[in-house]
Amino acid sequence: MRQVTLALLIAGVVAAGLHWGTFVAGGSDSYCYAHQAERWASTVRGTMVEGGVVRGSAALQVPDPLALAAPWPDAPPAFAPSGHVPSPTVRGAVVPICPAGLSLAMAPFLMIGGRDAIFLVVPLFGALLVGATYAAGARYGARVGLAAAVVTACSPAFLYQLVQPMSDVPAAALWMLAVAAATGTGPRGPLVAGLAAGAAILTRPNLVPLAVPLGLFLLFRPERRWRERLRAALAYAGGTAAGCVAVALVQNEFYGSPFSSGYGSLADLFQAVHVLPNVSRYLAWMSEAHTPAWLIAAGAPLVLPGALSALYATMFLVNLACYLPYVVFEQWWYLRFLLPGIPLVLILMVAAIDAACRRVSPRAAAPVLACVTLALAPLFIRTAAERSVFRLHALEARFARAGTFVGERLPANALVMTSWQSGSVRFYSGRPTLVWDGLPPAWLDRALVFARDRGFVPFLLFERWEEPLFRQRFRGSALAALDWPPMAEIGSQVRIYRPEDRDRYARGQAVATEYAR
Repeated sequence: MRQVTLALLIAGVVAAGLHWGTFVAGGSDSYCYAHQAERWASTVRGTMVEGGVVRGSAALQVPDPLALAAPWPDAPPAFAPSGHVPSPTVRGAVVPICPAGLSLAMAPFLMIGGRDAIFLVVPLFGALLVGATYAAGARYGARVGLAAAVVTACSPAFLYQLVQPMSDVPAAALWMLAVAAATGTGPRGPLVAGLAAGAAILTRPNLVPLAVPLGLFLLFRPERRWRERLRAALAYAGGTAAGCVAVALVQNEFYGSPFSSGYGSLADLFQAVHVLPNVSRYLAWMSEAHTPAWLIAAGAPLVLPGALSALYATMFLVNLACYLPYVVFEQWWYLRFLLPGIPLVLILMVAAIDAACRRVSPRAAAPVLACVTLALAPLFIRTAAERSVFRLHALEARFARAGTFVGERLPANALVMTSWQSGSVRFYSGRPTLVWDGLPPAWLDRALVFARDRGFVPFLLFERWEEPLFRQRFRGSALAALDWPPMAEIGSQVRIYRPEDRDRYARGQAVATEYAR
């Protein structure tokens, strides 16, 4: 019965990811992964494809002729779309800010099933996360594993990331697979754990410290003989090292050093002053998303002493420690940074409840745990619904709609000046973009002249909230006033302006606005 329930739960996770999935390369992260998957696939196929258009010979870094020719100072940032930065190794090219792991996982799906297939990857990793949570939780007993899998599958933090093409669920799934393999009894478990940890590091390199507690667990596992422990630790270390080497190679290729990344200076990102604000935020977000019941996990080492509880608790604390000095954010969904540790906390929570009940009344333990699970699961789902998890597909659809509109309705030689949608416009239309907030404030008009001289027809595309920022940045230009009707408005969220319409409108000619859904 438990196996059937688990199978249905895993199938439900995949179904939820597919039904409510955004299936959009929209924001900085999602476009970064989707575009990089295209680049990895292109290196295998031998041709570079962008926006559904063959662009030439395959290469991970392709110089943009516009970035090389632009006359303003520090031109490359204006040609780096969302989720990318100018390449420090190839002049005029751009490189992703995101790690390579998820895009590498997406590339085979893209090659086999096309662009839409890449959006299957995260739901499948979601299934792996829930299955691995069951296996890791079952070290305390099958009912604990099943209860932990249920509450993890209903976690608002998990569901919020399940429906987006981002690396949080894949990284968490790989770490949970590593935990499940390392804590098992199979002879190949340590090697599988190492390979999973290496893949997790390739997916989210900053979480490499999570590998340490697992290695120590294998090295000092109390029920094993010393020779077995040493052999297991070496197998684990070998698998993990493969992922670390892959990270070093990719980062050296993209950023010029194995120790550099696309996110910038570590000194800017990690500061001691961030620790206390982040402690208060993460603790509050955990309680808001999972109710204060998650704090029961703190009692697990008391009622369930031993190496296993110490491992799970330590991995959560290491995960938390990796992000406490990191940049302070205000939105609850940055709880996603703790997603590798959240299933472990939920395992400890239900294991502690089960252990406490067994001490009082062994016969009552199973029904009490079932009642707690069935009480928490709908609370978690209701919280997820209140936080727009099941509306994200509608909210994110504007990226695909706007990019598709550009591809279908603007001329083939259009150049779109945009910012927030700079990645999605490229992805869905294949048109080049110029990122306006990477352009020096005095260069707006001259940048448009440059585009026209190069044979492009310039357009301006904004989300509504971007327009005041554009006006402020380029307030020295009359064009920045945006004081003429847009040529198109898409879903009341995105507007497209044709700069040439401004003079026509000033002369009293009508400028029609097309309204698209």
